[in-house]
Amino acid sequence: METSGSIQKNFGRTKICYPKSRLQNQIGYGIIMIGVGLFAVYINSSSIFSYLWILLGALQTVTFLYQKKHQYITIENDKLIRHSLIPKSIELSSIKKVKRYVNSYKLEAENKSLRIEKNMIEEDSLYRLDHFLDNLNLSR
Repeated sequence: METSGSIQKNFGRTKICYPKSRLQNQIGYGIIMIGVGLFAVYINSSSIFSYLWILLGALQTVTFLYQKKHQYITIENDKLIRHSLIPKSIELSSIKKVKRYVNSYKLEAENKSLRIEKNMIEEDSLYRLDHFLDNLNLSR
């Protein structure tokens, strides 16, 4: 059986992507919020809530750009990284157990764990992640 290091060489740098619909919704909501905010400022520039719409739309758009660039999970250099506001990572060589639930995976190491939500993953990427997790050597 292969070790996680040799699997990593086979996979290289792998990105587990968000569903396209999620990214499209985020950019759509961001643009709509900015548009509503600009219209509200045009109607009543003295209201702070008008500017709040623009700010929220800008934050939604920045979130879209971050998620499009980094995607949900990156696997590289013997590390699995789940990207978020505060990225969380786990060393592949330290994974002791993979628990498979209906809607998620839980990767457990000696002193930390990482939950991966399946509904946050594009279908093709979910197959790649399944294949990757099936090929991890967990008999340590």
